[in-house]
Parts: sequence; structure tokens; C-alpha cells
Amino acid sequence: MRMGVISRLSLSRRGLCALLATSKSCSIVLDLPAIPEDVEVLRKAQAEVLLVQASGSAADLEMLSRLQNLAPEIKTLLLIDSPQEEIEFEAIRAGSYGCISNASDLNTLLKAIRVVGRGELWVSRLVAARFIRKLLQPETPRLSLSNGLTPREWKVLGLLASGSRNKEIANRLSVSENTVKTHLYTIYRKINVDCRLAATLYYFQNVKSDETTESDAPPTKPQKQE
Repeated sequence: MRMGVISRLSLSRRGLCALLATSKSCSIVLDLPAIPEDVEVLRKAQAEVLLVQASGSAADLEMLSRLQNLAPEIKTLLLIDSPQEEIEFEAIRAGSYGCISNASDLNTLLKAIRVVGRGELWVSRLVAARFIRKLLQPETPRLSLSNGLTPREWKVLGLLASGSRNKEIANRLSVSENTVKTHLYTIYRKINVDCRLAATLYYFQNVKSDETTESDAPPTKPQKQE
């Protein structure tokens, strides 16, 4: 796993790098005090997972949201002092793949990194249950579901919601990954979300359960009963 370690605390950052380097499953390709403004630095290093030491503050969440918008293929795992339920929930909404406590042992940290590296979420049962409850909430009347999404954008959103990564979506639609990223940026802006999980929740809340991602047509509005 190609790892980046981000922490403003130099000793802590170097200690994490040294600790992770003892594992054959991790290769440290980045060691930075902060997430760079230019995300091309991250792309050139080809980091698969960023371990980011953070506090869970509003500034941290804004940083995560920005990174998710600019480089959705990069997965982040937050290392925080106290991963409380609300912090975890907001971090996932902002684009993180999970939070882990600074007090965790190496084996737990490595397990979390592997899970995130597979594109899965590392969250507590309480947070997972909260997202599921949100997903299963009764549907609200759909007055204008399309939000201006084109049929092509609905298909991209459907493939994302099915768990496909950017490369898989690109292969499925016979387009480049950059084209997929452009579609996702536009979709996120139109439906007012900032991460893949929020986009997935939006899709399942607004598409009938018997519709599939194969359809190119957006959801239809309910007909008024006479």
C-alpha cells in the first residue's frame, strides 16, 4: 500500500512513518506537514491512502471536502485523539474513509489502512447504523429530482452508487478517468454533496429501488393523482 503521512507535528509524523515502514504492507511515499494546495503533488507520488493527523475541527473538514472534490481517487484516514460519533459522522460526510484513535495499536492501524485501501469505510457501528438509518428514511415527495443532471450523469452516479471506482466507471463507459472526474465534479455541484458516500445516499434516496444503474434515464417525477 502506497501511503502518505500528513501531520504538522514533525516528531509524530516521523514516528508514524518509521512505525509503518516496519510493515511489509506499507510503502511511505509522502511525508508532509500539511495537505498541499497543489494536489498534483499527491497524484505524482501515487499515494493510495493518506493517514492524516487531525483534530476533527471545521478547518479539517473543509480540507477533506476540498481534497475530495479535487482528487476523489485519494482515500483519507483520519488519526485523531478522540474519534467521537459526531466527529466520525462529519468526517465521512466530508470525504474521509474513516477515523482511528491515536491510542490504537499498530495492528489495528494496519487493519484500518487495509480496509480503507480497498475502498471500504472504517467506522464505528454507531456511525454505520446512523448512515443506514439515513438511507432508510421514508422518501420525501420528489418535486424535482433531476437537479439538472443529464442522463449520462445519472448513469455515472448510478455506477458510483453501485461501488464502482473511477477507473471501473471509465472502463464501463469507454471514457477516460479524467472525463469521469469531470462528471463527478459536476454531479457533486448539482446535487450539493461533497463526497462519494453522500452522492451514494442521494442516489438511493432519489431512485426507485427497482431501477438499475443500467438505465440511462433519470428518475421520473410522481404523477399527480386525480
